[in-house]
Amino acid sequence: MKFDYVIIGGGIVGVSTAWQLQQQFPHKRIAIMEKENQFACHQTGHNSGVIHAGVYYQPGSLKAKFCKEGVQATINFCQENNIPFEQCGKLLVATSPLEHERMLALYERCGENGIEAELLSEAELKQREPNITGVGAIFVKQTGIVDYQLVTTKMAEKFQQLGGTILLRHEVMGLTEHANGVSIEAIYNTKPVQFECDFLIACSGLMADRTTRMLGIETDFQIIPFRGEYYRLAPQHNQIVNHLIYPIPDPDLPFLGVHLTRMIDGSVTVGPNAVQGWKREGYGKINISLGDIWDMVRFTGFWRVLKNNL
Repeated sequence: MKFDYVIIGGGIVGVSTAWQLQQQFPHKRIAIMEKENQFACHQTGHNSGVIHAGVYYQPGSLKAKFCKEGVQATINFCQENNIPFEQCGKLLVATSPLEHERMLALYERCGENGIEAELLSEAELKQREPNITGVGAIFVKQTGIVDYQLVTTKMAEKFQQLGGTILLRHEVMGLTEHANGVSIEAIYNTKPVQFECDFLIACSGLMADRTTRMLGIETDFQIIPFRGEYYRLAPQHNQIVNHLIYPIPDPDLPFLGVHLTRMIDGSVTVGPNAVQGWKREGYGKINISLGDIWDMVRFTGFWRVLKNNL
């Protein structure tokens, strides 16, 4: 089977890319190829569902611009398609004089990025959040929450309505680039199948490096899985906070820190931590892949990460 475009990966990046392409090129044959039996099974379906405003990004950077535009685009999409969302706002809470200094710098960055933000005193923070203690906070009202699996599924429906092809349960096993495009070898229900396309777009998430190497392209990076774990509060504590509660980030750490997150289903989570994963797409503590472990221990970058963080 021949397509003009094939997008590998059925997460929100792959599906939204395919949907946008089908809108721009309605007469092109476009397919999404996803190895699972539904969309958004991995990174898209394993996050806290936050619609971020772009507080942390370098002013003027593509990330800052993309995030700001993405907030409004996400909200518009949810409104147009009756997807539940809530702009509950986010509080970045300082708990020490040092964090208060960092908070003021972050507030300045909000202004440079064109993000509406409000500085709160200790008393104003306590008024908004009686159960949160700090010396001050930044309130970012644009931040929201949504179920990104629902968003992705709706995008896939709209893509298909425009004539796009969805290939679930198709796991890519090999890629060959040639003068006329790319040949794709895949497995569908244990049977080998083959496709051709003029253009291949890889949105393969945790398998991005492996997808690249299938084409014979050498990479200087490798994905090392880390798993974030959350606690879900008991239902009687679902009203413990009114907003998303984040710490002021530590610039020496690669994570935003442990936060309280209101989920769109009404529950509240606390987390995440960051623990070494022993399987790329393993979300439980006992999920192990010997192949993934072997790839990790052979990669020098893995040992550098351990050395710098243990």
